[in-house]
Amino acid sequence: MNRTIRLIAPDWQGGGREAYYHGAHLLSWLLPNNNNQQEFKIDVAAPNENALELENGVYGQSQIIDNVKQARAILKTEQPEKVITLGGNCMVSQAPFDYLNEKYGDEFGVIWIDTHPDISYPKDFTNEHAMVVANLLGEGDSELSNLMNKPLTTNQFLYVGLQKLLDFEAENLENLKFDYKVQGTDSYNYEEIQRWIDDNNFTKIAIHFDIDVLNPNEFRSTYFAEPNVESFPAASGQMSLSRLNEILTGISQNNDVVGFTVAEYMPWDEINLKNALKDLNIFQ
Repeated sequence: MNRTIRLIAPDWQGGGREAYYHGAHLLSWLLPNNNNQQEFKIDVAAPNENALELENGVYGQSQIIDNVKQARAILKTEQPEKVITLGGNCMVSQAPFDYLNEKYGDEFGVIWIDTHPDISYPKDFTNEHAMVVANLLGEGDSELSNLMNKPLTTNQFLYVGLQKLLDFEAENLENLKFDYKVQGTDSYNYEEIQRWIDDNNFTKIAIHFDIDVLNPNEFRSTYFAEPNVESFPAASGQMSLSRLNEILTGISQNNDVVGFTVAEYMPWDEINLKNALKDLNIFQ
């Protein structure tokens, strides 16, 4: 019987926001319960943005390295066939996807469902979550990419839901010889994704699902739906929940999904309510 573990990874340092920490814990509660899937939790310090120092051009780098090393140690000990990862920001996919790539090799393909390519370097950005795909390729932040046991190759990735790129993102993708398409409101459908899987003979699939790929007018617990914020430094997601359901259902019904990450769930209303109630005397 295939053994699947659940990895709760409340890494908030990679994105520098408290919401990532709380989002991971809520996802653990939201997912359907399965007593056959043992749960492991990365020991991440509670958010304190003042504790994030700029290290080698990246905020909180040493803390993020520790988070990745903890995940690697769990995977090495447990040796699962499949890994469900709940984050936290997008950095939480580095350790499990590295592990799965080492385990399955040429059979392994990654569907990266995200508004952004996460292909940055420290020269481009100071938050590690924007570098995770580059790290997985052995590029990006050298301090993190050096932790990779088996770097992936660009042909193992398919971007789904990708929006308008920043200039340095387009340059990095070109330099790394990525085959990609900016999809706007017309993201790949399941049939197009399955064709890519079949054409590349991938029999083991990992899915990285960044919640910010969703249209913030339809789904509110996303980076681009932060209350009282009118402008953002990058393009927002455009995918509908119905398109997401079609994609995830199609992939899971017709492929052996060995990795599944949900990242960047940002429960703004829950956090704001928590903060509104936290100082009441009756709770003290």
